[in-house]
Amino acid sequence: MGYYSGTFFSRVLDMDTQLGVILPQDSRKHNGVELIKEGVEPSAKPKTLILLHGLGDNYLAWQARTSILRYAEEYDVAVLMPEVARSFYTDMASGRKYFTYITEELPKYAASVFNLSVSPEDLMIAGLSMGGYGALKCGLTYPERYLGVGVFSSAWDIKKILMDENALTNAFDHDEVRKDRDAIMGREQEVPEESDINKLFEKITEKKGHPKFYQVCGTEDFLYSQNQELKEKFVQSGLDFVYSEMPGCHEWAVWDRAIQYLLDYFIRGNKPADKYTLCC
Repeated sequence: MGYYSGTFFSRVLDMDTQLGVILPQDSRKHNGVELIKEGVEPSAKPKTLILLHGLGDNYLAWQARTSILRYAEEYDVAVLMPEVARSFYTDMASGRKYFTYITEELPKYAASVFNLSVSPEDLMIAGLSMGGYGALKCGLTYPERYLGVGVFSSAWDIKKILMDENALTNAFDHDEVRKDRDAIMGREQEVPEESDINKLFEKITEKKGHPKFYQVCGTEDFLYSQNQELKEKFVQSGLDFVYSEMPGCHEWAVWDRAIQYLLDYFIRGNKPADKYTLCC
């Protein structure tokens, strides 16, 4: 496979930004050994997964803390891992337009420079925590653009996360989160409708081309109760939705397993179980 890490100039962000890219160009055979999963059909342009990082991470997190390079090779999928700092994947009131960057510029850049398919039947997006919110927002805003959306341990209720002083206790310095909130929301400190998941769920039935949604959360995660609320919203929405949970907190052991289940579901069509263990 090919792995690339570097920078390019984003016109939307008006600055250089970092990007990690996995290209499974040699996943068909490697030293005479077939690496690709049974049932995966290689193509000239592999399917593309945009993989979003969390609040305390950067674009290198998925590559450093999971076996995503191996999974990309096994499932013959290209992976884009963008950098968005602590923006919550929003077009910030006092900052950069990260949502526009993720949904508009990044796919076009990937298609142009890396010759990747970003058509609705090939494009997936997933993320953890803050990235789970970002992926969910993308999928609910533009459901016609994605094959599948992965929502892992999602900090989906952005108002609760950014406004509730206890929401991130023992997870992050809330003084720093408060600064992020002010930059994201502006002086009014109100979540705009386009960033409010509750509002986006209300409007999703009006839109076409709904993707598959896959939600995962650890049972000891400090966001578990919030993710149960999200699960109920999915159930009520009538969307094509699967939920899994497993023992674990807000941790990479959960997310490393989650990304494997997501790829097996979206690419090979194997529906995940509702409960898993973390043992092999």
